[in-house]
Formats: sequence, structure tokens, C-alpha cells
Amino acid sequence: MTVRVVAHEERWRPAVRAFNARMAAAGHSGFFESPTPDWLAPAPGSPTYRELFVALDGERAHGGYVLRHERALIAGAERDVASVQGPYSEGAADSRHARTSFALIQDMMRRRPRLYGWGLENRPDMRELFGMFRWRSWASPTLVWWGVPVLRSRHRPPAGVQVTVEPAFGDWADDLWRDAAPAYSFVTGRDAATLRAVYPPGDGDFHRLAVRRDGELIGWAVTGLRRFRRHPRFRSLRVGAIWDAFAAPRHAGTVLAAAHSRLARAGAMVVLASFADPRWSDQLRRAGFRPRGRDRHFLMSPALVAELGEAGAERVFLTFGDAEGHRGTLGQALFAVDQNV
Repeated sequence: MTVRVVAHEERWRPAVRAFNARMAAAGHSGFFESPTPDWLAPAPGSPTYRELFVALDGERAHGGYVLRHERALIAGAERDVASVQGPYSEGAADSRHARTSFALIQDMMRRRPRLYGWGLENRPDMRELFGMFRWRSWASPTLVWWGVPVLRSRHRPPAGVQVTVEPAFGDWADDLWRDAAPAYSFVTGRDAATLRAVYPPGDGDFHRLAVRRDGELIGWAVTGLRRFRRHPRFRSLRVGAIWDAFAAPRHAGTVLAAAHSRLARAGAMVVLASFADPRWSDQLRRAGFRPRGRDRHFLMSPALVAELGEAGAERVFLTFGDAEGHRGTLGQALFAVDQNV
């Protein structure tokens, strides 16, 4: 079998549909049938977009992967990077196609050397697979807060702090990005244009919170809230998520407290958050958040590891909002906003 990897096009839709049917019959998830991403589709001038690729043997599809192209600051230098979703391989269902994953990883590394993955809590097999290509992994926990009803009304933003709900990310986000980004060894673009693409104006699936102290912007957060029904873990509780946030490290505690306060006062009995940088996660622990389940993993390609150098992974800034973001598996389960928050 000779596998070639090509950009997904409309002409490959039937082949991907057939691949998905074979995967479903074996109890595995398939790939995106449409070549046009339903989120972050390529557009002129867009600072971040997703691109789909399929593995073909002749006219038959046997797998695929997704790259989300974006800009990042790496050890103080602006670079092109991409996050990886996949690979999806028929090898999961049929051992005759076991090497399809290898071909997909080799192809993505050729197209974009600076690659990263984020999440993979339940995929040790995937972490092991990337490890065969000299990728490195750094773990950080998802943190969860369980509230007590009598205490919810006591949650207030810190003194002197004002929180406003914004309809969109404006130029103020650019100023914050420029000032705060150099504090991190790795951080993907959180300028206004990128944020408007990721969290578009008019999309009510999230609340964009601007956090100011004495009138001066110090950070922002993106939050969501959902009431579950008969969930195996959360039962019928209202669950909030601090989905994304950004600020200089010295303001991390204030921004997180403001986001947590808003969710708690809106009735959240559980709040989830994930911040790779310990300067942020330590603030959550001080606020009563505790690790939940398996760690999330930051996978780094060899080229990315080399560029991080001595700066290392300890000051990497990643949140739920990175990589697949709110369109990933976790986001689809958690991120639905009650409009009365």
C-alpha cells in the first residue's frame, strides 16, 4: 500500500464518507467529510485558520488530520505554528493500515515543523505515537472547583476591580497582547483579530469579560455556563468553565477571581479551568480549585522544543481555548451559555 497525503478537497468527500462508514462499523470515530472546516475556515487575511488533509491509497481514504495555523510568540520571537488534531487512521480498526498514522505525522511535520498538541487526557497511545517521532510532552492538570450554595452569593470581584461583558474583542485586546505576551515562553496569538476569529462577535456561546482595576484594563476572560441533565459526573448541576483568559502573570489571580466570581454568582456549582502556566494554576489552587481526572498534555514537535530552548515549558501559556478550543470534544460537552448569566 502506497499512502499519499493531500489537502482535503470536494472530490475526496465520497472517499472520506466510505472511510467513516468503515470506522463506524468498527466502533471508531471518523474524519471530517466536508473539506471546509465548520470553524476557522480559511479566509483572506485571517490570522488563524484550520486546514484538513487526507491519507489516500489510490482513490480510497484511510485517514486524515487537521492543522490549525496561527501565530505565536516563542521565547520572545514571533513564529508561525500549528496545532494538531489527529491523526485519524484506519489502523485503529484494521491493522493492515497501522502505518497510516506514521505517514500522517511525517506529512504534518514536513508541512509545518513547529507543531504542538494540547489535551489528549485519554489518549496515552497517541502520546506514545508522537513520542516515536521525538515529540516531547509536558503535563498540567485540569482544575475544578465545587461550590457550596450558601457561599455562592459571597463571591465578589476583588476590591477596585470592574468586570464588563463585551460584545467583541476590540483594540484594547491588542494593547494587552503587546504588553503581556513577552512574559511567556510560548503563547499563541491573543490579539484582537485572532480573538474575533476564535470568538466571533454575535456568537452567544460565550461571555467575553474585560477586567479593569481602577479603570485600567488588566486582563480578560471567556466564560461559559451550562446546566446538565442526568450527567454521570455532574448530575443536574450548573457547570461553569473559565474557557480562556489573558493577562500579565502578576494579574492572573485578579482576572481568575473575577471570572470565578461571575460564574459562582450566576449559580455555577462546579467551575472548570485549565492553565498550563503554574503562575496561573497556582492562583486557582489558592482559590480552592483541585485537580480533576487525568492531566492535559502539551505535545511539542522537535522543532518547537529546539526553539523553546532554555525557556522551557514551565512558562507556556495554554488554556481550554487553545488548539481545538470550544469546538473540541470537551467544548462540545461543556460550553453552552445560559443567556441570563
